[in-house]
Amino acid sequence: MNFMQAVQLLDEGHALERHTWKNSGYIVKDEKGKIVFFDHNEPTFYSLTTEDALASDWEQTEKDQWTIVSVSHDRELMQGRLFVSYHICSENGGSIMNNHLVEADELSQWSRFVNLDLANSARYLNEQDVATVQNTISA
Repeated sequence: MNFMQAVQLLDEGHALERHTWKNSGYIVKDEKGKIVFFDHNEPTFYSLTTEDALASDWEQTEKDQWTIVSVSHDRELMQGRLFVSYHICSENGGSIMNNHLVEADELSQWSRFVNLDLANSARYLNEQDVATVQNTISA
């Protein structure tokens, strides 16, 4: 598909890639509507090249699957505040890509770049943590 068709899929929340890219990864739209490149590790600014704009080899791809394997509840010693972080196992095409530690206030942002597998995460988390994750990503 061409880039104009690809943009429509980006607007719908899908991930896209080109076969000719040397770097593994895909593009998605972030919460502000900007196109970003996700290299299976972290999102970076995507700069559209003339070659990308004129290409007709764009195709939809699967986002990385994230499974939350544990939730940490840590209190900051000085302020008495509670910090929640999520331990993530990242998978793409059946291969484990890497592990992440994501703070609670960043989880909804990350969920735009990947698919959070809540069904699989529920195998590792208790019901309260699953409910917390669902509330966090829907916020």
